[in-house]
Amino acid sequence: MRTSSRSRAAAAGLGLTALLLAAGCGALPDGAREAAEGVAAGLDAGDLAGTALPAQAQEELERITAHLGGADPAVELAGVEEAGEDGREAVLSWTWDLPGEQDWSYDARLPLEQDADGQWRARWSPAVVEPSLGPDEGLRLRTLPADRGDVTGAGGEVLVTERPVHRVGLDRGRLGEADPARAARQLAAALEDVVELDPAAYAASVEQAGPEAFVEAVTLREDDFRALPADRTSAVPGLRVVDDEQPLAPSRGFAPALLGSVGPATAEDLERSGGELAAGDVVGRGGVQEAFDDRLRGRPGAVVERIALRADGGPVPGAAAPLHEVAPVDGQPVALTLDRGLQEAALEQLDGVESPAAVVALRPSTGEVLAAADGPGSEGYPTALQGRYAPGSTFKVATALAMLREGDDPSTEHPCPPSLTVEGTAFRNAPSYDPAATGSVPLTEAMAQSCNTFFAGQHERVTQEELAEAAAALGTGMEVRLGVEAFLGSIPAEEPPVQHAAALFGQGRTLVSPLSMAVLAASAADGGLVTPRLVATDGLVDDAPARPATDAPLTAEEAAQLRTTMRAVVTEGHLDGLRALSPDTAIGKTGTAEYGTEDPPRTHSWVIAAHEDLAVAVFVEDGDLGSVTGGPIALEVLRAARP
Repeated sequence: MRTSSRSRAAAAGLGLTALLLAAGCGALPDGAREAAEGVAAGLDAGDLAGTALPAQAQEELERITAHLGGADPAVELAGVEEAGEDGREAVLSWTWDLPGEQDWSYDARLPLEQDADGQWRARWSPAVVEPSLGPDEGLRLRTLPADRGDVTGAGGEVLVTERPVHRVGLDRGRLGEADPARAARQLAAALEDVVELDPAAYAASVEQAGPEAFVEAVTLREDDFRALPADRTSAVPGLRVVDDEQPLAPSRGFAPALLGSVGPATAEDLERSGGELAAGDVVGRGGVQEAFDDRLRGRPGAVVERIALRADGGPVPGAAAPLHEVAPVDGQPVALTLDRGLQEAALEQLDGVESPAAVVALRPSTGEVLAAADGPGSEGYPTALQGRYAPGSTFKVATALAMLREGDDPSTEHPCPPSLTVEGTAFRNAPSYDPAATGSVPLTEAMAQSCNTFFAGQHERVTQEELAEAAAALGTGMEVRLGVEAFLGSIPAEEPPVQHAAALFGQGRTLVSPLSMAVLAASAADGGLVTPRLVATDGLVDDAPARPATDAPLTAEEAAQLRTTMRAVVTEGHLDGLRALSPDTAIGKTGTAEYGTEDPPRTHSWVIAAHEDLAVAVFVEDGDLGSVTGGPIALEVLRAARP
């Protein structure tokens, strides 16, 4: 035990109480007070050696408090009173710091008497710790868990809530004569079609566990549990399944990186919490669950009980008498803008894509992020919100804006040669580029056909700084508060000539995320910079509109001209599949970004598009042309949008 800062702060007030008590009973011998002060200090520290209590008091104190889970009391002397003709009685003030941020405070009495040598001694009994305790009784603390708050989505639909799970493992007490390691390997083999489990590691865990221990192998969702082969699992000796609940999204792949997960607090968590967490509490891990853990977790309660103790110090089974209770405070929900149907539609389109991939969809009129889906190839990494990739030809929208600011309009013509050399470096169009679309072409056609040399040819006219300013007006690099970590892109303000020419068609050192490209498409569609929003609960995130890193924000006229060029990509270019949407008003841009050292190089596949009040960005790390890989995905996601 140790003296808490709270108990030290209260010392002055308690000292006054002691003076008043002393005054009420006349002058008391200093020896009685000194003995009482020593006992109080010993109880506060949890070490009674050298105090006026008998030697066995230390063992009794530890026995009484053994089931309090390490709760730390502050004990102070409130005063000393006369008790009978020659005795004294000290008043001890106990304060326990319980889970739930509420103290339990009370007074207990410590009898004092002089021995034959005139020394003051204290009489020990369990009532010194808590007045109602009798012989062979102790205290027990039980934590009352709070219900964790749900995470909801668009329309209030619940995304994360307590859902059934099944904890599958081996019960050493049920193994009988069966070999523990062999049973563990047998269970791992029975689970192999549903989950990966290292047989050797699990076997070692089972062998090292106690003779009555339950050694969990895996926690399974309801669907996964039902998929287990019943004939193989039922044959495993010692098999035990514990039914439980856990905060989960609708499916395993439903935005796990964005939403995060919930798990038991570790020793490090307990230490960092400064007493807010107790053993057995659960905390958020990553994403929304971690970012808003304090709100979602709520506050646990606690109950202190008087229990009977066996000779070995263990609790006697049966009724316990509650002495003090702190009610739990349930966690509060966190509302997100995610649309469950659209998120699931995006996930369905990404299913089977082996490389990292993502789809982001947001509503241009409000900035609400409706989907942020990562494909299975992302392996848990938040590609949608934090990926960093070259944007390829989708970035020609930013270059087009810079050209508009130089006085061009969608009909302004510039050369589109088969190749262009900048300081010895040759730039060419894609091998599949239509030769008929070369020569002097208008901006609209260059965008529709995605002429690399047309845009790279602007390197002496549009500076890198002007390109960066145009990109910023469309959201690239802006600061945004989503509530979770997100990357909105970066573009150098200065580049050498070759890198600058590459940047004009989305290569070079420009980096974007699927989120930032969805913002770019949404801004063009809406007519002004769109600030993305993910958290819908008022006051949780300061989502005031972010300012672009430029003094020249996107104007409505500029956005209208960009939409003209992006519409041509659908009517005359590579996104003609989007004409299947009704009404036939979609705009977009495809992109392919080369990367790596292979020959031919590998390519990122991009598509950005907008239709009605929805903008999407589709990204596949290892893909074909944007129109081939991303076009069909974009079409189906846009089709899935709710009115």
